[in-house]
Amino acid sequence: MSENSADRDGPDSPTGARPASASTARLTVDDLLASPRGRSLLHSVVAASQVGPGTDEVPVDDSEVDPVDDSDVEPVDDSEVDPADVLGWVALTAAETIDREWATGILLSESGADLTEVYVADAAAEAIGLGRRSPRVPSQAELERAMAEVIAGAMYWQPPHPEDVIAADPAMVEALRPWAEVIIDSGLLDSWSAGPDFDDLWELTWDDSDHTGDIPTRLSAEPAALISGAEGAPPSGAGAAALRAWSAEVASSESEYRQEFAKDPRMAASGEWWSTPAHELVTTTGTWPSGEPIGLSLVEDDFGLRRARACRLRLRDTFGVFIVNGPEQWAVLCRKYPLDVTAQRREVWFEATGRRGRWVIPDWSRVAEDYDGVYVSLAGYVRTAGAVVDVGDGSLLPEAGDRPSYGDTDDRTASLMAGWNPDTTYWPTDAVAGIVEVVDWAMDDETCAWAAHPGHERP
Repeated sequence: MSENSADRDGPDSPTGARPASASTARLTVDDLLASPRGRSLLHSVVAASQVGPGTDEVPVDDSEVDPVDDSDVEPVDDSEVDPADVLGWVALTAAETIDREWATGILLSESGADLTEVYVADAAAEAIGLGRRSPRVPSQAELERAMAEVIAGAMYWQPPHPEDVIAADPAMVEALRPWAEVIIDSGLLDSWSAGPDFDDLWELTWDDSDHTGDIPTRLSAEPAALISGAEGAPPSGAGAAALRAWSAEVASSESEYRQEFAKDPRMAASGEWWSTPAHELVTTTGTWPSGEPIGLSLVEDDFGLRRARACRLRLRDTFGVFIVNGPEQWAVLCRKYPLDVTAQRREVWFEATGRRGRWVIPDWSRVAEDYDGVYVSLAGYVRTAGAVVDVGDGSLLPEAGDRPSYGDTDDRTASLMAGWNPDTTYWPTDAVAGIVEVVDWAMDDETCAWAAHPGHERP
């Protein structure tokens, strides 16, 4: 029924995203430790762990660790240290470090010593001790909650969170390695690299009436009235029209920002921060083992919505989906369908990444000419989101005299996957034929979990 782009012509072909062997590449320990979202996931898992006294130790090589002067530090029984307490202290340390780097809050002791340097050194020492403690495998529910925390904290319009900064420190990376190894060895993440299950695709309609004042029509309709017959709905072309308008708007915005930068090259103007297609497109998500749609809890820039209607969709007989399982596939989309957003993303993505230079995103209106859908797997999100994706050198785009370049940090072309929820497919074409099942979901205040209220299913 489906035509998987991973099984087609090769990594740089417009009709083939990458070799088939890469389509199901499982997450590795190094994947988790090397990516911003992977480290955040480990941080959340560790912080939520309840490791008691007397746990076994994991051998750690301290030979290459710089000694820390702890003569003024009161000894602590390491067996009674809870990782959550350690990481709480680390977060505070990172916050002070960021203040120092921004030159907004240098803390000095009575002797005039820079306390932030002392804090960083202490945090590194604590991290090494943390790495000696035997981790435990999180449950599926704990893993889902940790991932939800990661997604909720994803922001692309400001500097990284303190926890993210300190988690990238080499000492903390090594301290998190035992947890990464345990999680990978458990097999809990094996399915995160799989492609979408085309018989388990759910479109979510949210009750956003507190913000908009209106309840979406699909939420107020009787579930039985939404179920489609076997013949399905006729193609509407709405997705293609939305993408044409989106592409024109992005191009117009880029031109306007370039004109402003021409007047003041040092201007700190920020445009949109996301790199997703037009919001009018149909999006779908799969389900956790419990049957809960993944997209209910994994939402970037979440507004705290508490009610949604999930509709399981039926697709037409033939369709092609491009699968993003890592930064390599995102780079393929950017190289094949580049859309220059250098001026409008320049400052906002500098805040998030510390990089200034040429920025591109995929031109989704052109992607839709070759693919009916684009899917970012859970693994693809972990590997890619928040990381600067190298796309190519400066020759990828025609050089324009009005391109802002003041303060560029490199001469490459790069991209950022931002605003794209994990395990989400955008459908720019008329691949969706209709609805076969409806389930209403609401946040339960007592359990702080989503509860299902089954609706109807097509016989």
